Amino acid sequence: MSLNMKSFTQALAKTAAVIEKTVQTTVQEVTGPKPLQDYDLLHQIGSAGPGLAWKLYSAKAARESTRTHQYPTVCVWVLDKKALSEARARAGLTKVAEDTFLDVIRADAARLVRIRHPGVVHVVQALDENKNAMAMVTEPLFASVANAIGNLENVGKVPKELKGMEMGLLEVKHGLLQIAESLDFLHNNAHLIHRAISPENILITSSGAWKLGGFGFAITTDQASGDLASSQAFHYAEYDDEDSMLPLQPSLNYTAPELVRSKAPSAGCSSDIFSFGCLAYQLIAHKPLFDCHNNVKMYMNTLNYLSSAAFSSIPPELVPDLQKMLSANESFRPTAMDFTGSPFFRNDTRLRALRFLDHMLERDNMQKSEFLKALSDMWKDFDTRVLRYKVLPPLCAELRNMVMQPMILPMVLTIAESQDKIDFELSTLPALIPVLSTAAGETLLLLVKHAELVINKTSQDNLISHVLPLLVRAYDDTDPRIQEEVLRKSSFLAKQLDVQLVKQAILPRVHGLALKTTVAAVRVNALLCFGDLVSTLDKHAILDILQTIQRCTAVDRTPPTLMCTLGVANSILKQHGVEFVTEHVLPLLTPLLTAQQLNVQQFAKYMLFVKDILRMIEEKRGVTVTDSGIPEVKSSSFPNGIQPPASSKTSGTVAPAAKGSTSWDEDWGPVSKGSATAHRALASNSAPTPSISANQPVQLTFLQSESPMTSAVSSKQTAVSCPPIDIEWPPRASSTVTQIDIGNKQMDAGATSTFKF
Repeated sequence: MSLNMKSFTQALAKTAAVIEKTVQTTVQEVTGPKPLQDYDLLHQIGSAGPGLAWKLYSAKAARESTRTHQYPTVCVWVLDKKALSEARARAGLTKVAEDTFLDVIRADAARLVRIRHPGVVHVVQALDENKNAMAMVTEPLFASVANAIGNLENVGKVPKELKGMEMGLLEVKHGLLQIAESLDFLHNNAHLIHRAISPENILITSSGAWKLGGFGFAITTDQASGDLASSQAFHYAEYDDEDSMLPLQPSLNYTAPELVRSKAPSAGCSSDIFSFGCLAYQLIAHKPLFDCHNNVKMYMNTLNYLSSAAFSSIPPELVPDLQKMLSANESFRPTAMDFTGSPFFRNDTRLRALRFLDHMLERDNMQKSEFLKALSDMWKDFDTRVLRYKVLPPLCAELRNMVMQPMILPMVLTIAESQDKIDFELSTLPALIPVLSTAAGETLLLLVKHAELVINKTSQDNLISHVLPLLVRAYDDTDPRIQEEVLRKSSFLAKQLDVQLVKQAILPRVHGLALKTTVAAVRVNALLCFGDLVSTLDKHAILDILQTIQRCTAVDRTPPTLMCTLGVANSILKQHGVEFVTEHVLPLLTPLLTAQQLNVQQFAKYMLFVKDILRMIEEKRGVTVTDSGIPEVKSSSFPNGIQPPASSKTSGTVAPAAKGSTSWDEDWGPVSKGSATAHRALASNSAPTPSISANQPVQLTFLQSESPMTSAVSSKQTAVSCPPIDIEWPPRASSTVTQIDIGNKQMDAGATSTFKF
């Protein structure tokens, strides 16, 4: 009985496995290979592999469970088997050729999974396929070298980065050095012969590194020297043969002659050196050495009659080494690392700097410090692509070193200025986030100085999550330099944030700095910040600002503080009009007119502002009082087209409006109960001054948009002290503050922000 039960259990398990596999197969047929289920394709970035058959897509994880912390974005390789089969049928090729080509693709993917080296493309998710497509996932890539030099076959919509792209000589040198290192590992450690070194099998990562791919034709050194050597030979036609659609062997333009000969073919590490030499020639001379259309006769003729004239476009210091690499005699060819010892590479200071950056994490802090001092003098000579793809990534990686941060951060931020918002958030911001959360001292000061750059290039979520907490820490810092810088950046930051968030996170800290600081420059910048924030705030917040300014001017009547106060008043006038200023600002400014600290020009600006307000009041009421105390009523002020009496001048007081008619000053608001009369005549014996007639327009002169205290505050005032105001913020209700009507504040409708800092 137990035996039967055991057999039944095993049979049930087998059945369940078959059902599970059937379900998986069915789902895969509908949804595609697993990488296409786990990742959302964003856009095509290029093509790669034999015949550029692979389409490369930038992608993000479709689910949180498949997201890798190492790569926010990845590269998904997709090969459309259905389209390939249709193209093969149109070309008249056999199904056997198609199956053989797909076997090459599978062999390539299998090798990539097994080889782990910084110079080989890293596979994130192995190859998966169904009857319609193949797909695998690798580290994020930029494109293949073939795409970078203009071969855009199998690329639907060409990315803007590839349009008209030109790689500089320095970038080519650095890439060749990286491939040489990878070949050295392949030959001496992995004991593999690649046999297909060509532009379509060299990949450029999103961080600018050049890496090897395309291992579909690779063999081990044991296979090359054993009995299987003859079975690994390639057979090229003696006529033009464009088999780029289904290449069943490496491109003849980059293949070593010993792999082409029909008799006694042999393969060794030197075969890769020949291919590497062909690649280097094309990248430096901007043309292929062989362009034979897979015609073996044309290939051999070019090889046999290779003259020195063919190297005329190659730098002289590289010619001897390149000629050795391209020798038909295998024994003459150098190793990959011997090639990197050429003066062409060794004598280039900028290239040596890039090489140091490649291995920067392996150096000690003393070496890094000396190198960064030298780099600060030369990095501006690098072209934009080198800075973006060769310099920036290793510098970002080094930002984790707290000791090196003050030296590295300025270069990172300067290079980041040339990045667009998407590129900055993908490549630079992830490295900056730990710095933003821990910055202090000089690093914090530097980040605050560059706050506008970071704010412009980050999304709203990152701004609130990472940049705003940094600036909040800067407000709370005790260093006056940091306080000044963050106050200067406050208005720019406020424009990017919700008003409630500004009132909760920024405004209270500006109040605190204005009231508690003993440094004149900090108080001045806090008042300037108030003036800049006025345009985004409601009247309730404006009244709070006026209360803070009143407390500041009560103990500090230095010219910078007073002129900043006038600047804030001017901003309030532009935003909220003459009525609000008359009721709340003039009572604050009037006592300051007697301040002896104001010089003649500053006093004149104060008087000009007050007179402008009074003229606006006269215009609004429609009455102009002459120097002799006689009011003149403007005819335009009467509503409903009612005409004034024949004479606009009266002696004494202005007659009130007729009962039952609309009052001409109805929109001015209710008259104070304490007012006995609407106007009182001035003394008739006052000093004579030019009068303004009723029909003459009054020209109002406003303060310039620039803060009037700018000229009064010099850069040397940072260390100047000023008396602190020992008052906490928010202020408590006080009976001594009578000049500002706090009771008339109106709160804005809206829920209180839930952000906390």
